[in-house]
Amino acid sequence: MRCQGSPLHTPSVTILQDKSAVYQSIYICYPCFSIATPGSSTIDLLIYQTLCYAHDDLVLIDVEDYLLKVCGHEEFLMNNQTLASLEYIQQCLKFDWEIRLFLTKRSTISQELVRTEEDDETPSTMNHSILLQERPIKQTVTREALTLLLDTFHNEAESFVLSEMELPLRVERLVQSVKALCSSLASIETSDITAALSQLPACPCRLQPRVLKDISVLASQENREKVVEKLTSSILELVELYCSTFNANFHTTPQSYRPSVPLQEAGFVTSVLSFSVYAAHRIPITWAASYEGFFLSCSLTHGGAELCAPQHTSKQPVSKYLFHLVVWDQRICFPVQINRLPRETQLTVTMYATLLPPPGGTEDKNKQRRSMEALGWVTMPLFNFRHILTCGRKLLGFWPSTPGSGNVRSSTPNFSQPDSIILQVDFPLFSFEVHFSTPPPAEFSPQYEFSRLDLNSQRQLQDVLHKKSFLWLTNEDRKLLWEKRYFCHAESSGLPLVLASAPNWEWACLPDIYALLHQWACMNHLDSLGLLHAIFPDQELRHTAVQWMDSISDSELLDFLPQLVQALKYECYLDSPLVRFLLRRAIGDIRIAHYLFWLLKDALQDSQFSMRYQYLLAALLCCTGRGLREELDRQGWLVSILAKVAQNVRDTSPSTRQATLRDRLEEVHNFFCVSGSCRLPLNPGLMVKDINIQGCSYFNSNAVPLKLSFQNLDPLGDNINIIFKSGDDLRQDMLTLQIIRIMNKIWIQEGLDMRMVNFRCFSTGRGRGMVEMIPNAETLRKIQVEHGVTGSFKDRPLADWLQKHNPSEDEYEKAVENFIYSCAGCCVATYVLGICDRHNDNIMLKSSGHMFHIDFGKFLGHAQMFGNIKRDRAPFVFTSDMAYVINGGDKPSSRFHDFVDLCCEAYNLIRKHTHLFLNLLGLMLSCGIPELSDLQDLKYVYDALRPHESESDATMYFTRLIESSLGSVATKLNFFIHNLAQMKFASSEEQPVLSFAPRVHTLKSDGLIRSLFVCRHIRTYSPNKGYAYVVKVERDCQHGATLVQRSFEEFHELHSKLRLIFPSSKLPSFPSRFVIGRSRGEAMADRRKDELNGYVWHLIHAAREVAQCDFIYTFFHPLPRDERPGTVYNTLQNKPSEVSWAPIAGKIVGEVKLSISYKSNKLFIMVMHIRGLQPLQDGTDPDPYVKLYLLPDPQKTSKRKTKAAKRTCNPTYNEMLVYDGIPWGDLQQRVIHLRVLSEGAFWENLLLGEAFISLTALLPGERWVDWHQLGTGGSDGTR
Repeated sequence: MRCQGSPLHTPSVTILQDKSAVYQSIYICYPCFSIATPGSSTIDLLIYQTLCYAHDDLVLIDVEDYLLKVCGHEEFLMNNQTLASLEYIQQCLKFDWEIRLFLTKRSTISQELVRTEEDDETPSTMNHSILLQERPIKQTVTREALTLLLDTFHNEAESFVLSEMELPLRVERLVQSVKALCSSLASIETSDITAALSQLPACPCRLQPRVLKDISVLASQENREKVVEKLTSSILELVELYCSTFNANFHTTPQSYRPSVPLQEAGFVTSVLSFSVYAAHRIPITWAASYEGFFLSCSLTHGGAELCAPQHTSKQPVSKYLFHLVVWDQRICFPVQINRLPRETQLTVTMYATLLPPPGGTEDKNKQRRSMEALGWVTMPLFNFRHILTCGRKLLGFWPSTPGSGNVRSSTPNFSQPDSIILQVDFPLFSFEVHFSTPPPAEFSPQYEFSRLDLNSQRQLQDVLHKKSFLWLTNEDRKLLWEKRYFCHAESSGLPLVLASAPNWEWACLPDIYALLHQWACMNHLDSLGLLHAIFPDQELRHTAVQWMDSISDSELLDFLPQLVQALKYECYLDSPLVRFLLRRAIGDIRIAHYLFWLLKDALQDSQFSMRYQYLLAALLCCTGRGLREELDRQGWLVSILAKVAQNVRDTSPSTRQATLRDRLEEVHNFFCVSGSCRLPLNPGLMVKDINIQGCSYFNSNAVPLKLSFQNLDPLGDNINIIFKSGDDLRQDMLTLQIIRIMNKIWIQEGLDMRMVNFRCFSTGRGRGMVEMIPNAETLRKIQVEHGVTGSFKDRPLADWLQKHNPSEDEYEKAVENFIYSCAGCCVATYVLGICDRHNDNIMLKSSGHMFHIDFGKFLGHAQMFGNIKRDRAPFVFTSDMAYVINGGDKPSSRFHDFVDLCCEAYNLIRKHTHLFLNLLGLMLSCGIPELSDLQDLKYVYDALRPHESESDATMYFTRLIESSLGSVATKLNFFIHNLAQMKFASSEEQPVLSFAPRVHTLKSDGLIRSLFVCRHIRTYSPNKGYAYVVKVERDCQHGATLVQRSFEEFHELHSKLRLIFPSSKLPSFPSRFVIGRSRGEAMADRRKDELNGYVWHLIHAAREVAQCDFIYTFFHPLPRDERPGTVYNTLQNKPSEVSWAPIAGKIVGEVKLSISYKSNKLFIMVMHIRGLQPLQDGTDPDPYVKLYLLPDPQKTSKRKTKAAKRTCNPTYNEMLVYDGIPWGDLQQRVIHLRVLSEGAFWENLLLGEAFISLTALLPGERWVDWHQLGTGGSDGTR
């Protein structure tokens, strides 16, 4: 390819894959030169090679002044990166895309998103950034409003003191002013205000028993002044309490210097923890009529574990003072000393009440309904951010108790909801501040070799460490781990399990824990994710975990960013090492800032943590520059417009949706007229400048997603097509695709490319988001229904479709290879993640053979149900039409062995990272995804990965899963039912297509057909035995006739699909498909030839709209099979000779693949596959099984055998046969005698082949995997 350079000598560089080279290399084409560059080359070397052709003299040119940009993307490659490590290069090589890069000078790159010196000099506050958000923090009472209320109170108090007449009226107005003040201050009535008001007589606005009975006391002005003085003091205290609680921007008195208070180390304070509970304010009036016996349950927790038994208050009713409230006025005392409290101890208070029976119901009938009900809860840390023990009066806002509210509770009181219940508590005031300092690590912390433990302890400890997660540790496991903690240093990923087993995190225990932490082998950044769970709240521990994570690259950090955003919920305080780490990395990389912004914006929907995420989002916007803030604003504006468009299209009737879509997309066009360009939230590298309205449409599903086509800002790039969904929660899809993408990276790092199709999906808010569209792909349903509505029961649709799009033999073989790898990867990924609702519209196939799944609405085993029946009955989707593509026919072949081996290898590689996937999913337990909400959901993945099993056991297990999935009829039935259900969504604009034709041909493109004549029939053997009919086609403007061959079934498909378009009255009758007698006989073929001749004659002479329709011209257009030499005339010569099974001495009749290993006096022999067995004498395939003897064995006591495979010459077993009690010295003299027999009737079994395998080369602990040739023999009548 020739590439044109610009006048400034910054050429467009096109990189092409070298498919002929043995090693993977890259070609750079610049004007007319071609250079081969290995994939291990760095970008700067690539730039240098290109500049050598652009400039004659490189003395004054610095490679660092240039960058390579991906054409069509705002993505620049780092000069120190290797080509093979780049995701873009990997994608291009995977899909055989042309790799197009643009060489540009570094000085010409736009800096509009970079933070500038002007940004540094411009003052920016978090409060300003918070107000820019869609959901700003609830405003507190303003200073002006409070001043007006205080003036009113002062005036009424003065009137009350000076007036001696109309005292009840003055009392009423005074109480009204106090009530107005308290109402503006969160409707709080403190005990001091209640006591002061109790010295006033009852009035209509405040009826309660505790009031002044003798009104004559107030006749004295002095007594009235005392009441006012007490009221004023209590109101000012309430104002001060309100200001400190709600973070108001004013105070009752100017902030003056406060003398320092002496500090006392928490580890030396032996007094027990206690506090007083006064009342719960803002009780809804409906609760008074619905509940009785309100009480509080108070508990102390650390990392979710209770530190002591909960303490309860007495049961109290709802009282009515100024407002409805429940008064306890009770002291809570915990049986735990302050020096035994961990620093991150949380106090949780839960309010309970008893449900009142309905009016008129008897007590007996309503016993079950009078159960305790949790009404609300609040959690707060006992030690604040400065590690000082909480003291003084506090107001705590209750969160409502709702089912499924998440697995983690916010440590922030609920003040965001205007009607939240507020609890008033009083903590003791000391003459000193109790400070929890971080103790230094212990000086002595031993490390012992694991081998020093006795064998029983080693086995027990290994069994516990193989659990890979602390979530399923028993008390015995924890005790063992902590007791043997000094022997576990070699298992770096075992640190979370050991620390989760620590019996206590009090001040006195921390030195030993910190010493263990600091002496542990430095964990990699993936393993350190396990220390960010809610079970580990310790600040020093989380700080160390973040330090270990600091080595992660920016691209890797993007892979785990959703989990880190969720881990922010588990931080005790807003300012934490994790927050600073994320903000620092966001400042250094625009991609991280982009995705962090949208993840935080999506997390704002979590009501418990919205306040925290609002502050974090504000901090991020403060750190970014003005340019990036404006870009993010544009993206938000675009998403809002698209959400409205999607809503309007969904609300419109189906017949007018396309017109509505085009009308409403004018708003998107106007957006670009104003904004110029915008990056898509899906990927900051996708920069668009307008919407291509004519290329937009929608999908016929319940949510009516939009298919949008944007114009690329880069003139070298193609249009950008995405799916915009509104009304669907994409967080689950986003998480599933993230996990699959990480699986794929693990496979690639291990040297196993599963050819997975990775596409982006990003949630831009609850119920809306964007999904990347994969080109040249169709759903399995569309492929299968090309063979009729029952196409899901047929074996050929996928193979025919791939053959149609890959006509040459090399192209088809490449597509099949891609299919084998990607299908294996999909089987493993969907099984591990328990992805359900797998109908044939949720599985897609690219024309290149890559298979992939979409729409992950059900996962972790939450199957779609038909009543009490699970819709997904098979372990994963692997059907006979997929096996047909792999085998190259309907019989198992050696390629099926490769498929099974790929599945098992990929499965075992993922099992090695069980702890990583449990950490990734565990950190998302609190994100609000309904199907990922408790430990049972994680247990599904744990059980699927089976981390306690050996690789051999896991290989056998997954082989059985493949057999189970392939034999499941329920999957095909599910596909068929879905085909029927989707018929109602069929669009009138959708035209049927011929399953064997790769593209549509027309009269205009091919020329008018003058005549059609079926001249003869020929015998075919591939893909099926039968007859094909040679049709002579003559056209206008064409010299000579064209010969095409079509089967009777293809003629029938043409007629069936013509009937979908035209009424039967316009079509000729079609010959019957049913024939009495031998359906494949020569006479039947002759008769059908004559009938088809009559059919095609009437077809070409039918009405013009029929005779000249695209269907007929497509049907009779030559296919690649028609143009191959010898296809028609030499078919009879391709008939295979009859093969009779007659063993010849010394002949090789197949091969067997074994995996042999020796460990602990046990010989393990896994029989994996056999290939190349001969058919039986009658031409049928055998039912082979394997029998083993370990020679010498005169008594034949060493016999072992596998199960029999049915009707195959290429069976797969993956069965383990074990010989126990064999010393290593004896093993060198042993020989495996392997026999392959066909299971026959009446115990007559035919020997198909045998092999003798010496074990002299076998080494202990090693795994010997190899193919062994099978020789010939006689018969065997024993089993």
